[in-house]
Amino acid sequence: MQTILTKTLALLWCLLLTACVSTDSLQLSNGKGSNYAVTGKSYEQIWKAATVAMRTDMEIVESHKPSGVIKSKVVNGTRGKVVGFFIQPAHESAPRYTINIVSRWPLQAPNESDGEPSVWEDFARALRSPY
Repeated sequence: MQTILTKTLALLWCLLLTACVSTDSLQLSNGKGSNYAVTGKSYEQIWKAATVAMRTDMEIVESHKPSGVIKSKVVNGTRGKVVGFFIQPAHESAPRYTINIVSRWPLQAPNESDGEPSVWEDFARALRSPY
């Protein structure tokens, strides 16, 4: 009986370990997620709003302003879920910026990913903020 319990716990532990998703799986080039256009704002304003959005219920694990990439892991909500926020072009003075938001959760097929509507809402709210 104890052997079965030990094997079951070992199996559950392995499943938990494989359920983790790496932020490395979040890529702009995979064409997944949600795309949005932003006009009338500077890159600095967009970057600041993106940082606020990616900290809401999440922990930023990668942030690279020169390339316009922020990646976070969810800490309040679906454990193990990761979200990527991509800004293009990643420089000042563009007339239009494209925002791509991609999320992945544990046990999701490697070729699947989704957008994260709540991140867009948090971003839009931060972008409208006068601060």
